[in-house]
Amino acid sequence: MNYKQMNIETLSTGQEVVSNLLIAAGVGGFEVIDPQDFKEFIETVTPHWDYVDEELLKRQSDRTVIKVYAADNEQGAAMFKDIEQRIEALRTDPQAALYGTLEITVCDLPEEDWQSGWKQYYKPIHVNNLVVVPLWEDYQAQANETIMKIDPGMAFGTGAHETTRLCLKALTNLDLAGKTLLDVGCGSGILSIGGVLLGAESAFGCDIDQLAVEVAKRNAELNGLSDRTAYAAGDLLSVVEGQYPIVVANIVADVILMLLKDLKTVLLPGGTFIASGIIDDRKGELIDAIQAQGFTIETIEEERGWVAITAKL
Repeated sequence: MNYKQMNIETLSTGQEVVSNLLIAAGVGGFEVIDPQDFKEFIETVTPHWDYVDEELLKRQSDRTVIKVYAADNEQGAAMFKDIEQRIEALRTDPQAALYGTLEITVCDLPEEDWQSGWKQYYKPIHVNNLVVVPLWEDYQAQANETIMKIDPGMAFGTGAHETTRLCLKALTNLDLAGKTLLDVGCGSGILSIGGVLLGAESAFGCDIDQLAVEVAKRNAELNGLSDRTAYAAGDLLSVVEGQYPIVVANIVADVILMLLKDLKTVLLPGGTFIASGIIDDRKGELIDAIQAQGFTIETIEEERGWVAITAKL
């Protein structure tokens, strides 16, 4: 099967709005090419350039591209059409100037390019003593390291994004022994699987995307955890039964705000809530909303413009 790639050009200030739009359209995963990545590459990865085109730097300084992938079939075409309609409506927003051109381009992506091209960018990710290793990488564990094998497929979650790393870091700092964990918006299952590998008794993950649920199940099997994990597709908390001492939600700020009131029905009193997917401009808003629901903020971690908040009920 071949795939299609849609590129949406925006600005850093429009990244969260466009991401929310894609989630609302049912997109389970997408890739964000952040200008900060380019800046870091220029300044730190290869610091000895003889010449850098200033015009190139200027163009890259605020340009963010969000890439969406879909199968080249009727279902994929329908999804792209829905996204295009939503983007067209977004252009009429009073704050549209903050979102950039919102230019859309679509190109063909043969299966072999999809399967091999993107894999070169994902390498083992170290988060304290936990190492997230892409399935195709040969990695030898060092002393005291816990290895998690991940094949993200077409679902979001390799451990490379700041928000995922921040959530994993928060989990490594908790005593998970004997506890159950709820992963809201599970994506590839990386956080639920990571929680069990770090000591949780079991984990349940939910996602609005059926593809993500299938990928999460496969990743749990890869790590020998099929009997200690379970996943379901649905409108997030609507498919959750019972209460959990640990709840993690790596989604986006607007969805977290919507979930906060209902969160108390699935989080045990005294339980811990880890929230990420929060851009730093909205950190204060999320802190106020979380505290307003009776939570006590325990830690706030930040990395390259993204925020993770750990709170206790």
